[in-house]
Amino acid sequence: MTGFVLAFAGALAASAPSAAAAGQKPACGQFYTVKSGDTLTDLAWQALGSGDYKPLFSANTDVLNDSTGLVPGTELWIPCHRKGPQTRRQALAERDAKAKADAATAKAEAEAEAAAPRSDQGLLIVTGTDFAPFAHEALPGGGMITELVRLAVKKEQPGKPAEITFVSDWTAHAGLLEKGEFELAFPWYKPDCTRADRLGDDMRARCEKFDFSAPFFELWMAYYVRAGDPLVSAQSYAALAGRRICRPAGYFTFDLDQQDLREPAVTRIFPPSAEDCFALLERGDADVVTLASNAAAPEIARLGLDGRVTEVPALASSQTLHVVAAKSNPRGQDELALVNAGLAELQSSGLWFEVVSRQLGAFGLGIR
Repeated sequence: MTGFVLAFAGALAASAPSAAAAGQKPACGQFYTVKSGDTLTDLAWQALGSGDYKPLFSANTDVLNDSTGLVPGTELWIPCHRKGPQTRRQALAERDAKAKADAATAKAEAEAEAAAPRSDQGLLIVTGTDFAPFAHEALPGGGMITELVRLAVKKEQPGKPAEITFVSDWTAHAGLLEKGEFELAFPWYKPDCTRADRLGDDMRARCEKFDFSAPFFELWMAYYVRAGDPLVSAQSYAALAGRRICRPAGYFTFDLDQQDLREPAVTRIFPPSAEDCFALLERGDADVVTLASNAAAPEIARLGLDGRVTEVPALASSQTLHVVAAKSNPRGQDELALVNAGLAELQSSGLWFEVVSRQLGAFGLGIR
């Protein structure tokens, strides 16, 4: 240690520390950044009350040696006598561990805050237009499902109504949810996710990226044939192989895809309206018409087709409409639970039936 002693000979001769440098002052149990003019002896006097610099030197051998003086900017650890870290390496390890623990705590608190139900405003919900009678900005109450969603949220958080925005581009809704611009969306059909391999990309993404509420409405998709057609007794979709199936344009087709009712197994026809489908059936240019039963019944009556077309009971399928949340939404499960609780209250009170009957009745439709 001879070189080190010589390097600090002037400091050793002093009987008291020099005036403290401006700014940070050394203290035990802290890091100290060396300034121009500092010596270990001065730092020992100021921090430890003694001119014995050896504890400081021993604590910082990873950045000090016995042949050079103090370099401004060097970070030294000043140990306390028999208390806390005794070396710079130990102090750095403790500091790093504390920083990691603080970061983990901050992250956990941020995630908990993000996941906590919001108390400052209503749920931000997106829906679309041109989906009568379920959702349309021009319809009374914004449409049937819109009215039900508002009422369900109001049941669970009075005074904080759902903030529903109509975005006409339905294809944009999934992206808006995943980016966090909205928390929930409706009304979405829920495909059979156990048969996702038969779905198109958009419906498969619903299964993979979104969670669904309880169903707000159940739509029965029925199949109709000419009276006397042997298909009336069909018990499975396999009986439709090779047949011409007509569904009005604008309807979804994922239910057909899930049952392998697509080319080349069947021929699918999509004219503009249900009336067109029934006309094709009457002429023999289609074998089957499939559409929602609550829309088919009044159409059959209007066209005078009672007794001339008949439903194939075994082929009817239930398709349901839901509120959805992106799986990436940390509050999504809680928000869907809130909506589900409100919906259950509407159903038990009879208000759900009142809203659905009124909204469907305005279009001449029945509940089923």
